[in-house]
Amino acid sequence: MPKSESQKLKLLYIADYLMRETDADDKGNMINGVLLWQIKDYLKEKGIEAEEHSIRRDIDLLCGGKDLSLDPILDVRGGKGKPIYLGSRFLPFEDLEIIVECVASANFISKPEAEGLIESLKHFCSKHQAESLTSEYIVAERTKYTEKNTLKQLRRIKSSIKSNRKISFFYTRHNPNKITDTENRRKGKRYIVSPFKVVLSNGNHYLIGYDDTYHRILPYRIDRMKDVKPTDEPREGEDKFKRMGISDYAKQTFGMFIGGNADRITIQFENSLLDAMLERFPRGSDTVYTKVDDKHFTVRTFIVESENFYGWVCGLGEKAIITDPPETVERFKSYLQKISERYK
Repeated sequence: MPKSESQKLKLLYIADYLMRETDADDKGNMINGVLLWQIKDYLKEKGIEAEEHSIRRDIDLLCGGKDLSLDPILDVRGGKGKPIYLGSRFLPFEDLEIIVECVASANFISKPEAEGLIESLKHFCSKHQAESLTSEYIVAERTKYTEKNTLKQLRRIKSSIKSNRKISFFYTRHNPNKITDTENRRKGKRYIVSPFKVVLSNGNHYLIGYDDTYHRILPYRIDRMKDVKPTDEPREGEDKFKRMGISDYAKQTFGMFIGGNADRITIQFENSLLDAMLERFPRGSDTVYTKVDDKHFTVRTFIVESENFYGWVCGLGEKAIITDPPETVERFKSYLQKISERYK
């Protein structure tokens, strides 16, 4: 590279060197710093001859100039015989660690994609910090996808929502004859859907869209969508989508208990379950907690009554009992009776 051309990059090389080689703690105190002669040697490796006074001048420019008349680009500290370092960054290291944990734990991001994203994030911190920018996160309660499919489909869906266009895709299901395989629904015919919203529930992404075949709003699990393609057709069903009330629809469709109408249900629990229930049913105007005695409390809230709900109550064993309304109690008893009869 000609000298005149390489000299133009001097300021950028200095900034890059400081970002990779130096760092500070959350209070801005130096952890790793460099001296002027180290910056000078680095520039020499890049084919740039520079005196220490010119390096100081460039560092001043990065900080907003000697008179601070410019907008600072980097928070460079130290100097005057002391090590030079970045006191803060565009993205604090603590925030990077949070992002890494989110990336590592997201089941819709494949393992290779997660590893690639984490490697990219390391460019936002020093090389010393990058060594510790790894995740010990283990996704215990669900399978992490190994294919790159879901994230790619998600990007295409969001792009189509922004451009107000329909999408087409194959929608898959597991093959009952060979459970490890999947097959396309509707005899392999592509779905044509107007996408409106993406919902994240229990670690899975769902598309809420207007289906051209059934002419109604329906949910689709995005990891089961294959070969998503944008079309040239404008979206339909926007009026139905607006009238539906997306928040209520999402709660009804993607809540813990699916497949029925929400009603106020009262459940009595043992006190040992209080913390767990407060996490599942946060207190509010629609969720009331009442002390029954020294060993029990009740929760009265809106719940969609379904077999999913019944199964959840059964899983709590003798620590929970539905107490109201009477109709729900009777339906639950009938549900238990039918199961019991299968074991005679």
